[in-house]
Amino acid sequence: MSGIKYYLYSALLIILLLLLLPYGWEIISDLFLSSVPVLSRLSAYLWVAVGVVVASLAGHLFSKNQTWFETFSHELTHIVVALMFLRKVHSFQAGSGTGVVTTSGNNKKGIIPMALAPYCLPIFTYLLLFLRPLMNSTGSCVLDLFIGATIVFHYLCFKHQTGNYQTDINQYPFFFSYIFIYIARLVNICIILVAFLPGYNVFTSMWRLLCALYGNIVVFFGSLLG
Repeated sequence: MSGIKYYLYSALLIILLLLLLPYGWEIISDLFLSSVPVLSRLSAYLWVAVGVVVASLAGHLFSKNQTWFETFSHELTHIVVALMFLRKVHSFQAGSGTGVVTTSGNNKKGIIPMALAPYCLPIFTYLLLFLRPLMNSTGSCVLDLFIGATIVFHYLCFKHQTGNYQTDINQYPFFFSYIFIYIARLVNICIILVAFLPGYNVFTSMWRLLCALYGNIVVFFGSLLG
């Protein structure tokens, strides 16, 4: 891909960011500026917060295998996105600090999200969020504890693994890779925050995000044509 195409793709990502920011502000307003008391809104995240605290305090119990777990998660995320792009997985190796995944394909279509996914996609958090609508209130509380733990885990993965030395990142211009990664993280934050609000789950949260982006596009082009 030529440098011009990366600039074009980066421009499209920045447009996506501009369309996403009003939605992010809407979420913040719902949580902190609405007529509903803040503590009442934030209570939806109570057990997630407990899970975050417990995982942060107990993290040393898994420190011996932490590097391997992070590498395993990294390579597994490559595989999950590869399967989403209908790639055939040939091999999967995860060692302590080093791993590799090989798939079918010519590495052109879909290679960007496949390559950068481990730096912005919290797959274990989403896995538990997909199960959450199937749980009763007690089961949801227990699941929320584990969701909080996965949030801590993925935060550490992103913190330890995101860097210019990563071949997944430096195979593209840095400005493009980091724009992609941080916008994807912002999308994830929006989806995850809304998924816990009353009347929502991860699926309706995704739909709300898509509808918000569509609405912002309509407003944007309407202002240009009007």
